[in-house]
Amino acid sequence: MGFPSPATDYQENRLSLDQHCNTGAPGVFFFRSDTYSFREGIKPGALLIVDFGGTPVDGSLVLCVLEQEFRIMRLRLHPKRCLQELDKLDNFRAIPDDDEDGLEVRGVITHIVRGLTLSGTKTHVKGFWS
Repeated sequence: MGFPSPATDYQENRLSLDQHCNTGAPGVFFFRSDTYSFREGIKPGALLIVDFGGTPVDGSLVLCVLEQEFRIMRLRLHPKRCLQELDKLDNFRAIPDDDEDGLEVRGVITHIVRGLTLSGTKTHVKGFWS
């Protein structure tokens, strides 16, 4: 039989992305990005984890519907409520009080899951590893 390991107090639980990203919550959905945003680290094919029941704060990335199309924008609450284009820092869109403008904030993007290599590109510098 032996004796119990003295290192059991250092043992960690298994890493669970479901728990870390809260993907089991009822209002959490997955989307694939088809756009590229350098500042936010979003590239085409990135997996966006969106919480439709989450409460956005100033600076949150949000999933919006604008002109019947999904858009990723940054929510700004100060000095006034508006949505900011991701790579156009001076382009703001006021959030209307009604739905007449066709703009609707659907959910808060809580996580972005993506690979670190760009598809179709070389991952080394010629001669560096040769």
